[in-house]
Amino acid sequence: MKTFKEVISGTVPSLVVFIHAGQQNAVDIKYDMEELRKKYGDRINILRVDSSYDQRVAREYNLSHFPTYVLIKEGQELMRESGSKTVGELSEMIERAF
Repeated sequence: MKTFKEVISGTVPSLVVFIHAGQQNAVDIKYDMEELRKKYGDRINILRVDSSYDQRVAREYNLSHFPTYVLIKEGQELMRESGSKTVGELSEMIERAF
């Protein structure tokens, strides 16, 4: 199994969703991520990170609002969006990376 750093350093773009435990919309986010996985398959990695369990990552990515969606390719942040997003909005974000 690859580590977080190995996955985001690859040539396949990664959409990383940073959430915080107890977030009211965490269940909706889970279903949105599943829908995006179906739509894009192996063309993109979709990762969900709970910053309440890994505060080091939250500090590293300077997170202050949740959820925060960060699109990363080859270890470089391409774009970032905070706040609730629809599957359509996230798809637009992903499409800009291709």
